[in-house]
Amino acid sequence: MKYLKQIGISLIIIIPTILAILIYNDKITENSPVYYKQGVEFYNNGDYQNAYYNFGKIKFISPLYTTAIYKQAKSAQKAGDFNTAVIKYKTFLEKNPNSIFAQNAQYNLANCYYYLKDFENAKNLFIKVKNNRNNEITSADYFLGLIEKNTDKAKSAKYLKDYLEASTGNRNYELAAADELSSMGRELTNDEKKLIGITYYKNKKYQESLKYFTTLPLNTCWDYLVLANHYAGNKVIAKKLIENDITAYSNQTDKSNLRQIYDIYTSYMTGSKMKNWTLMSNIIKRHKLAGEDYVLYKLANILPKDKSINLYNEIAAKYPTSEYAPEALWELFWNKYKNKDYITAQELALKHLKTYNNVKSTKKMMFWLGKTLLKQNKHQEANTILSKLSTKYPDEYYGLRAENILNQKNNFWQTSLNSKIPVQKESLAFPISLSQLNIKDVKLINTLFEMGDYELWMDADYNNKIVESWFDARKDKKSKSIVLARDEINSMEVKPSILSAAYKLAYPLYYIDEINIAAQKLKLDPYLITSLIREESYFNEHAKSSSNAIGLMQLIPSTANYITSKLSMDINSLADLENPRVNLYIGCNYLKYLKDKFNNDLYVIAAYNGGEGMVQKWINTFKTDDLDEFIENIPYDETKHYVKKVFRSYHMYKKIYE
Repeated sequence: MKYLKQIGISLIIIIPTILAILIYNDKITENSPVYYKQGVEFYNNGDYQNAYYNFGKIKFISPLYTTAIYKQAKSAQKAGDFNTAVIKYKTFLEKNPNSIFAQNAQYNLANCYYYLKDFENAKNLFIKVKNNRNNEITSADYFLGLIEKNTDKAKSAKYLKDYLEASTGNRNYELAAADELSSMGRELTNDEKKLIGITYYKNKKYQESLKYFTTLPLNTCWDYLVLANHYAGNKVIAKKLIENDITAYSNQTDKSNLRQIYDIYTSYMTGSKMKNWTLMSNIIKRHKLAGEDYVLYKLANILPKDKSINLYNEIAAKYPTSEYAPEALWELFWNKYKNKDYITAQELALKHLKTYNNVKSTKKMMFWLGKTLLKQNKHQEANTILSKLSTKYPDEYYGLRAENILNQKNNFWQTSLNSKIPVQKESLAFPISLSQLNIKDVKLINTLFEMGDYELWMDADYNNKIVESWFDARKDKKSKSIVLARDEINSMEVKPSILSAAYKLAYPLYYIDEINIAAQKLKLDPYLITSLIREESYFNEHAKSSSNAIGLMQLIPSTANYITSKLSMDINSLADLENPRVNLYIGCNYLKYLKDKFNNDLYVIAAYNGGEGMVQKWINTFKTDDLDEFIENIPYDETKHYVKKVFRSYHMYKKIYE
């Protein structure tokens, strides 16, 4: 009985204590997001002291505790308190050695050691960062070069050269690394001089680059000497270098540089473009210079089509391994197809597809081989090639067009008046299936994004462009997000599901209400409006082109004024065109104006880019009911590609969201 009484007394004491602890812990857990969010706000505003203080109020029982330690370390580092930052980074790494932030924490810790002049610890950590990242070049090489500069100049130079020679990775210290390499108090090798000169050249420091190029033997840097002089404004010197030395050095010059030099030299000539490139071609042939395939292709594209055929034949026969050979073969094919010589056209198409694998013109050639076979009533063979095209390139213009033919659907260029873009009830979920991140990290990502901590994920080691695209979309960096997702999908051998996050990031929906309202009022397809905006500006409301096109729908001021005059509406300034609602209103009314004029969505989109007068001229000139042929015959490459891009986007949007 005595023991029961003691137990009862103990429970009376313990239970309230436990409840108090639980309530206290719940309060801490409840307050932690508040403190974290406040810390993020202070951090983003550059008040690192208050940021550090708020992150420090998060206790160890909170799920945000270890992340808050990392944010404290970053706050201290930003404030220049490297001793405190070292303590916090070390604490974070001890608790989270496998965190997706661990590698950046190591790098930041190494930086703190460096600025504290603790070079031994800095060196060991920078080497560890290099080893962990395998082939990924980081600025660790730059700092290792600085650390070794006073003790081992050869090793220092090696690190700095490794950094400068890298084609990928963090380039923030590129010019500083070139400066360090050049100021070591040792005689530079010719390779080092060239590397430093190229670094300055790439960063548009042309006069500085010439200080190094002019000290080198001409045969080691003739091309860069020409280019640097040209861009530095020394055109007389550049012209003299070309005329005196191109015969000696064209065959040992980088292809890209040589092409630039040919472009530059023809720009120095005083005749017409056609005359200048003809003269350039004659010089190439007379002196047997390298790069003839490039010059022939440039000239062929300038000459009238009927006069360019011989040049395309010469490129295909003389330079079959050139990157211009498949394009030349396409032009030869297209000439035969237009002249209804379908047998020869078929032979050329088969030769192209057999010789060249997955080049720029592969998809186009596959499609037109299918059309050529249909012209000869070889329907089974045509269906085979079109099926292969739509399967291999399901998200490309020609793949979508092939699918349309195979399924015998309605006009590929006829849009719908009954479409409505669905309202997106919630933001796109994290693309976990494409990320290789674990569920714990994904939960943390979503939690921190809810608190506005977007900056932290720049430090995450996820090495995935789709994830990066998702981050940018959440940060409202629309254009960057789309480009990242687009390029990543294009690089994939096996495409993801059409309904995956990857495609929704590459083809996102923005301004849904405004577009739906405009489409309904003006009897336009909202998906066509969305597709046009995607290709015009990637939803960047502040986009400005070299031709002064402005805003979401890239309106030329004169066009905007013409449309607003019809609407009895005034634009106070060009800045009004950066207002999404104003831009959409005017742009959609312009689309409606073009649709009333042409009553054909293909012509409408072509006119939006190339001008209504030119489209009317092409309609009168081409005189074809085959709209595929009409597109390929468009003489403006920009407009031709624009039409294909808009209708590719249109059909992708329909697939993804309908």
